[in-house]
Amino acid sequence: MIMDVRQVIKSFNIEDPVESFESFGGGHINDTFLINTVGEGRKYILQNVNRYVFKDIDGLMNNISLVTEHIHEKLLEKKVADIESRSLELIKTKDNKLYVDDEFNAWRVFNFIEDHVVYDIAPNREIAFEGARMFGLFLNQLSDLDPSGIVETIPKFHDIKFRLSNLEAAIKADPLKRVRSLEKEINYVRSRYELMSIIQNLGEKGLLTPRIVHNDTKINNVLFDRKNNGLCVVDLDTIMPGYLHYDYGDGIRTCANTGAEDDEDLNNVGYDLEIVEAFTAGFIQSVHSILNKTERSSLAYAALLFPFIMGVRFLTDYIAGDVYYKINHTYHNYFRARAQLKLARDGEAKLSEIQRIIEKALKNSKD
Repeated sequence: MIMDVRQVIKSFNIEDPVESFESFGGGHINDTFLINTVGEGRKYILQNVNRYVFKDIDGLMNNISLVTEHIHEKLLEKKVADIESRSLELIKTKDNKLYVDDEFNAWRVFNFIEDHVVYDIAPNREIAFEGARMFGLFLNQLSDLDPSGIVETIPKFHDIKFRLSNLEAAIKADPLKRVRSLEKEINYVRSRYELMSIIQNLGEKGLLTPRIVHNDTKINNVLFDRKNNGLCVVDLDTIMPGYLHYDYGDGIRTCANTGAEDDEDLNNVGYDLEIVEAFTAGFIQSVHSILNKTERSSLAYAALLFPFIMGVRFLTDYIAGDVYYKINHTYHNYFRARAQLKLARDGEAKLSEIQRIIEKALKNSKD
C-alpha cells in the first residue's frame, strides 16, 4: 500500500513536495490518508472510492465536482473570508481529471480543512442547531443548481415503496425461517404503508421541489471550528436528487434519538424534543426562504419516515440472512430494526409536537 499511495499522489496537482502521509479518519468504506507537504505547505486528503460499493465512479465524481464548484462560486459572490475552510475543493490530476484509477480503486484528492472539530453525536442544543444550520445552508446554496445534472449514486436510496417491495420479497423467500418470529414488526410495517408513503406521494404529484440533497446528515458530516461554528459539510458521496425532507428526517433520526441506533433496550429509544427543536431551528433558519407551501406543511412526516425506512432496511437484511449490513452478532440487524421502528412509533406519537416546533421555527425565521 505504501508504494501505491506514493505513486498515486504523484498523479495530482499538489503544489508543494510531499513529505509524508498517514491514515486518517474512521470511514468504513473508503481508505483515507492525510498528505503532509514540506514545511508550511498545504495538507490534503487522499481517498479511494471503493468500486464494489459505488459502481458509477464517473457519475459520483461529477456530482461532487458540480456541487463543490457551485458552492465555491456562491462563497466568492458573498466575499466569504477563508473560503478554503468553508468548502471542499477537488484537486484535479495533472491531466485535468477528477480522479485516477488503479486496479481496484478510484483515487481522489481534496483540500484538508485545518484545525477542525468533529462530533460523532450532538452533545448539546448548540451543536445540534449549528450542524443543522450547516446542512440547511448546503441545501440553500445548491437550490439554484439543476438536480437533473446530478446522477443517483445509489438508485432508489430513499424510495420507501422500493424498500417495502424488497421487504415483501425477503418475507416471501424467508431463507433462514426468521419470519415466524417477526409477526409484531412485520404487522406494524404493513399497517404503516400509507402513512410512510406521504412524502413520496407528494413528490410524485409534483407538490415538492426536486432538490440536490446530501442524504447522510449525521452530525459528524459537519466540520466545526474550535469555537463550534460550522465550517463545512463533508462526505459528499451520497449527493443525489431528492427532497429536503430527506436531510431533515435523517438529521433528527441520528441527532435527536435518546438511544442508540441498535439499542436492545427500547425504553432508551425516543425523540429528545429539545434536540429536535434545536436541530429544526438551525435547519429552518437556512432553508425557510426556499420552502414551498407543501414542504412546510409536510416536513414533520420526515421524523416518522426516516427511522421507519431504516427499520425496514434492517428488517429486510435480517430476514434475508444479513447480506448487506455488517453485524456484530446474530441478532444485530433485528435489534437495529426494532430500535428504528420504535423511533418511528415515537415520531408518530410526537408528530403534532414536531409540527408545532417546525411552525415556531418558520415563524422565527421570517425574512
